[in-house]
Amino acid sequence: MQFPTVIDLNVGGRHLTTSLSTLTKYPDSMLATMFSGRQPVTQDKDGRYFIDVDGDVFIHVLNFLRFGKMPPPKGASEVMEYAEYFGLQELKASVPEDFEQVLYGIWKKKLPDYQSQWEKVERQLGYLSTKYFYIHVAASSACRNFPKTKTLFLQAPGSRNTIYIEFLDIGKTYPTVLLNLLAHDLKRMNIFTDYCETECENCGCQAAMRFKIGR
Repeated sequence: MQFPTVIDLNVGGRHLTTSLSTLTKYPDSMLATMFSGRQPVTQDKDGRYFIDVDGDVFIHVLNFLRFGKMPPPKGASEVMEYAEYFGLQELKASVPEDFEQVLYGIWKKKLPDYQSQWEKVERQLGYLSTKYFYIHVAASSACRNFPKTKTLFLQAPGSRNTIYIEFLDIGKTYPTVLLNLLAHDLKRMNIFTDYCETECENCGCQAAMRFKIGR
């Protein structure tokens, strides 16, 4: 299979364009293998090469390949998971080993009630019946505008594979900060972020994240 010098990608529904030389920059990576021409790559109906990951996270991987640019602190932990998945040791090596721990400390200072929320999640983990589960964080007066049509979440409300956390209206960033802290601590229990949901587009009153138990 021969690829053009300019590659149109469909990354989890997000359309990106880059060069073949960028994708194959590191020969030992999965991306270089995918676009080496030695194996077929799935294409969507418009001919774009499909990569089944979150495009909003993958763009940071792409920017590292293009410019050596490091990911922003907010998304660093997810980008590091993608670096592992795609075999980009160069990206992993560029981030200090304690970088994620530093971010964890910054996030935790923003949530003085984090320990009690973590204990709630720990208790509910024992009741899960599937390998995949969601954590849904919502304000006690959350609006009804969470974008159901743009998310896999809420397809089966009340199902046993969802952990619900309610909080008081103390700030727009609370849901995403809490989810990042939980993701960090769950990783130590061999539970990993599987899919990052968007927060409420209107006011940030709620957000959700999907997790996977084990690799």
